[in-house]
Order: sequence, then structure tokens, then C-alpha cells
Amino acid sequence: MKYDLHPGAGWTIRAASLADFFEIEDVFRGCLTDFGWRNGEQEVDRLHQTLAVTRVLVAEEPRAGVVGFLTLERKKAYVPHLFVHPDWRFCGIGSSLLNVARAKAKEPLELDVDAENKAARAVYERLGWIELTGANRRPRPGQIRLISR
Repeated sequence: MKYDLHPGAGWTIRAASLADFFEIEDVFRGCLTDFGWRNGEQEVDRLHQTLAVTRVLVAEEPRAGVVGFLTLERKKAYVPHLFVHPDWRFCGIGSSLLNVARAKAKEPLELDVDAENKAARAVYERLGWIELTGANRRPRPGQIRLISR
């Protein structure tokens, strides 16, 4: 089932299948080069663990395959991963993945963003996300917890 469609760009958002996991990892590895402060193999291991226990949405373009993905812990309305292939950024894929995830969670979403990732923080701010503070909302060191409005 397709959840969202961008007719001009030709990509769609749908639930991932097991067959998508290799392409998801490829997108993830391609994005990790932007995050020199992270340990790549540890992050890939964390992705594999997350894929096994969360809902996964993919953005797919017929010729390019999977060009972005999001993982969703639905009970917590928490997004552990949101990545868009560098060649497909700035065409609405990330915000569409978030919109579909929010509709599925039926409440505001939360996610952690690397404090050093100024580009992502600026995008979330433009989308109306705000920093979430409080005793129960502590992200991993070096990250900031955000919530959608």
C-alpha cells in the first residue's frame, strides 16, 4: 500500500518489506559519510537492531529504488532513524516520511538529532519542531531531543 505520492518527482512512500533492507542499509551507509563523529559500524549494527523491532517506511523511486527511510517506534511515537539519500534531499521526501509516520502514530513525534548536525537541526526548525526538555526525555550524549508540533 502506498501512503504518499509525489507525482512530479515520481517517488512514493510505503511500508518496507524485508526485501528493502539491503537498500535501506545502502542509503544509511551513504549518509553516514556526513557524520564523521559517529562510529559507522556501530551505527549500522544499531540500524539492524532497530529494523528488527520497529515499523519502517521507505521512499521509493521506480528507477532509483529506495531513496529514503524512516523507522518508527509507534507506541512511543519516536523516530530512531530518518535518512534520505544525498542525491534525493530537498525534494520533500524527509518531510513526507515524517507526515506519514505522524499519521500512523496519531500524536506528535519525537526524535533525537546530533547536536553537530546543524543542517538537520535547521530543517527540523523550519518544519516547526522544537527542543524537548525534561527529566524523562534525555537523548544520548551529543544529541538533542525534538518534538513535532
